[in-house]
Amino acid sequence: MDVFQAMDELEANRLASVYVLYGSEIGLVDLFCDRVKHIGGFTSIARFDFEEDGFEQARLELDTLSFFSEKALVHVRNCVALTSQGKSGSDAEALEAYFENPAPGRVLVLSTVADKLDERKRITKAAKRHVVVQCTTPKEPEALRRLKRFANERGMNITEEAIHELWRRVGSMTHCMNEMEKLSVYALDRRIERADVEQLVARSVEDSVFDWIDCVAQGQIAAALTSLQGLARQGYDPLALMALLARQIRMMGLAKTHGDGRETLDQLAKRASVHPFAMRVAAKQAQRFALRDLEMLTRRIADSEYDVKRGRRDPQQALETILMQAALAASTRSSPRVQ
Repeated sequence: MDVFQAMDELEANRLASVYVLYGSEIGLVDLFCDRVKHIGGFTSIARFDFEEDGFEQARLELDTLSFFSEKALVHVRNCVALTSQGKSGSDAEALEAYFENPAPGRVLVLSTVADKLDERKRITKAAKRHVVVQCTTPKEPEALRRLKRFANERGMNITEEAIHELWRRVGSMTHCMNEMEKLSVYALDRRIERADVEQLVARSVEDSVFDWIDCVAQGQIAAALTSLQGLARQGYDPLALMALLARQIRMMGLAKTHGDGRETLDQLAKRASVHPFAMRVAAKQAQRFALRDLEMLTRRIADSEYDVKRGRRDPQQALETILMQAALAASTRSSPRVQ
């Protein structure tokens, strides 16, 4: 099950003895542990690292009876024994044995940053008899809903527009939650607005590249040149940008030639091995171009790449020339065609 379903079920059911969490969203792992701590009435979380500490210290914590409290919540990070990278050994054997006979009144949370568990392993099969939770990046509607809840639980006063902008810029629950904590400190007692996010949260390179390509496709020469200068300051390689622009132009050409009802945009996206949203954007951009312009621009980019790689042209200058040719072709259908 996913981490949000697991957290919802924590409030409805008794705590399990063992939880196995995997995925790239480290922040969601910490959020899950905090929720277990709150619901179970634990006073603290004992934390260990499987790669550095093995399982012996965690096992000792789970088996030791406290004079002050019989409850123990233990979190073991980097549990690579459950992945294809992990090797067998005494720690893995001890963990597998614990899966068979977990300590009563204790809760063990294991986590690993991995896309999947190695289900061929005996230890993983033993782990799957307990609660296995996937901590991956959710889709936008679920992410926005959970970020609002995260803000409410921590008493953060933040607008929906600010949360939307934050997600658009970051696209990761872990990073969003970290940035929300920083924004809360920055805003003090006032409400966090979208302008705060725009001022404090850096845009990703991918976001900047998308905006740059969109400016080119919209025929906005000045905006495209300004965006290109920003990407240059970030150290983006002109040849890499040229390749991205060529890819977008090919997608526009595909949408132009096959978007006549014979195939849906989703079918085109599948054939081109791209996300359906990317193909829908390309189809919209293609409306500003004649097909012969797209074909000519594709050839021009290929020629420019060839010249740059052989030292005949400056990469930045070649990219700016292509940019202006593409933007000019998009700016008006009545303008002179690219020669």
